[in-house]
Amino acid sequence: MVDKGERRKRRGKIFLIALLALIFAETGYILGTTGLGPLIFGRGGPTPTTDFSAVLSVSQAYVFYHGNVTRAERPPQYGNAYVYIVPYRPGLQIPQAVAQQIALDAAERPVYVLPVLQYNTPIDPVDFAIVLPTDGRNPVVLLTYSATDFGKIESWLLGVQNQLKITISGYARVSLENGRPSGVRLF
Repeated sequence: MVDKGERRKRRGKIFLIALLALIFAETGYILGTTGLGPLIFGRGGPTPTTDFSAVLSVSQAYVFYHGNVTRAERPPQYGNAYVYIVPYRPGLQIPQAVAQQIALDAAERPVYVLPVLQYNTPIDPVDFAIVLPTDGRNPVVLLTYSATDFGKIESWLLGVQNQLKITISGYARVSLENGRPSGVRLF
């Protein structure tokens, strides 16, 4: 039979464990919601880069040019180009205004279309085939990549945001000069 002293010790231990768990959970919540966690513990993940060749190294391409669409294992590399950052969800197409701007920009320089995954799903080129122009003076290159390579894409986006001091959360056009970002336009 358990006496009162042992019960009191057991209840004290249970209370102490519950109190420590509550303190740990509250600390994690505060650090996570206020943004202090990355400041104290560091960001983790890939280091930011502004070199667009890092994105091209993990991408496959669909080139829209001269009325045709061709698939390329290695995307063509253009030093001076536009990169359209497009939030991607399966089944949703690019808005018509953005597609028209892509067509206008393809008359000036080559255009890359970089879908940014919002869900952990593969990029389906059919979602872009209807709206991307094939008759521009310069090619329009749709970049696709696997979900496992999203870290490199995210690293490049973070580098662009840090260099240009802007937050990209939706549709945007990044101007590349010699493979490095030089300006951004938000849609």
